[in-house]
Amino acid sequence: MVRWMSTIRVAAGKVVPAMAFAKDMVEFVKKYKDAPPLHVYADSFGDAGTIRFFADYDDLAALEVIGNQVMADEVYLKKIEDAKDLFIEGSNRTVVMREI
Repeated sequence: MVRWMSTIRVAAGKVVPAMAFAKDMVEFVKKYKDAPPLHVYADSFGDAGTIRFFADYDDLAALEVIGNQVMADEVYLKKIEDAKDLFIEGSNRTVVMREI
């Protein structure tokens, strides 16, 4: 199993719309065939103002299939572009982890 996680920092004064955007994206990605559930969390302690998305895939090939669908989806890309002022530029970090 592999876990994909994307972390991003919310811009000052944008917490409410950023959380609404995050919840919307969780619902939006359900449309992709064979996509695993996408989860979203907001840090309560430590890095407050950080939103973390994660999903678990059977393997890297499954992650690649969904990634290709997402990156070819003009609606998805527009949603991301429209939300860019909700987040601190350059704060996005994406990692893929393997279960041990």
